[in-house]
Amino acid sequence: MKKIKRIIVAIDFSVYSAEILEYAAGIALRTSSEVIAVNVINKRLVKAVEKVYNAEHPGAFSQKKFINDEKDRRQKSLEKLIQEWVPEQLHTRIHIRSGIPFEEIIKVAEEADADLLVIAPQGKTNLPEYLFGSTSEKIFRHSPVAVLSLNVNREQQHR
Repeated sequence: MKKIKRIIVAIDFSVYSAEILEYAAGIALRTSSEVIAVNVINKRLVKAVEKVYNAEHPGAFSQKKFINDEKDRRQKSLEKLIQEWVPEQLHTRIHIRSGIPFEEIIKVAEEADADLLVIAPQGKTNLPEYLFGSTSEKIFRHSPVAVLSLNVNREQQHR
């Protein structure tokens, strides 16, 4: 079995984020691995915000400024999550990207030469046939490394 040296954790700031980060940190402690937290500013979100903003202020929206502001905000949020859920002795890195989530997560996994990718799948409904969201499905199909999908907080999903 290949030694795990780097673990990518896809963080979307959902209610599952702290739990999957803590789980990945547990694996990292046992394997002396690095934890790399990844968050992606979805390209569709940027387009939606631009459309709404331009409806009230035509031509005033700056994608670059929005993405930079969002990266700063998310960086701080991820730092706080890591501080709360990852033991200090673990080496951690943060990557905030913008684009198509599954593509950016896979790029980070490739660039970091990761050994494991940890995700928490989220469907858009509670129907069993939609257990995995489209981002998760694409990660499973295209990931160059092993993917660990955690079924966390199932009770909260159905509230």
